[in-house]
Amino acid sequence: MIFDCHVHMGYYARAGHDEPFYYSPRRIVGVLNRCGVDEFIVSSTCAQVEGIRIKDIVHEAREMKRLVGGRAHIFFWLSGRLYDEDPTMAWFQTGLFEGIKLHECETPWSQKRRRDLEKILSFAEIHGLPVMFHAGPTGWCRPPKLADVARKHPTIRFNFAHCRPMKGMAKVIAECPNVWTDTAYMHFAEFPMLRNCDWHGRLMFGTDLPVWQAQENIRLTGRYLNCMRLFGATGLSSSASQAFRNYIR
Repeated sequence: MIFDCHVHMGYYARAGHDEPFYYSPRRIVGVLNRCGVDEFIVSSTCAQVEGIRIKDIVHEAREMKRLVGGRAHIFFWLSGRLYDEDPTMAWFQTGLFEGIKLHECETPWSQKRRRDLEKILSFAEIHGLPVMFHAGPTGWCRPPKLADVARKHPTIRFNFAHCRPMKGMAKVIAECPNVWTDTAYMHFAEFPMLRNCDWHGRLMFGTDLPVWQAQENIRLTGRYLNCMRLFGATGLSSSASQAFRNYIR
């Protein structure tokens, strides 16, 4: 079975377009269906768009569920703006959302909104929600910085997405049993290097669909199939599928 732990819908930049392009649930599901993806975790980039409100995010999530039901595990991308709209996080009561996504580059939770971050993570603990953080090589997105958060909340299952920098992420995985990572938007040439690290069963396959089109004028289905093929060549597909199951349980 094929599981993708890092998919997006919503408005996003697209090469050749001056304005953000809307990747509708139907468009995203079409690509995933053509590529044989069984289940996926998806969040909405609309969280970053001024003028989009919580009701719009909920409407979009409901459309995704209408199309594919339980195949879609929808995470609420909680931007600072959407948190301020409703700090009680009543969107959870809709039953549409199974996790929370946070992005330090979009909202500096750890730097400037630590108290709000703690409220969000306490909410996740109470409701048993997994949390996805954007991870990267700079600033508060670095795996060692995010690891401090994971250690403080050992009952939350975290995905530090993008597996970068790889060696730093592998170190965090070894030290923090509640941290997973994924391959979303990795350079395909890096895939073989994944075999050089012990991921302790917590490396997941992810693509970041559809962000490739922000930089390149390519067909999403063809690029997705190539991503699947190259990851499959690592021999890690089976363990990645089990990691997905353990993370989303």
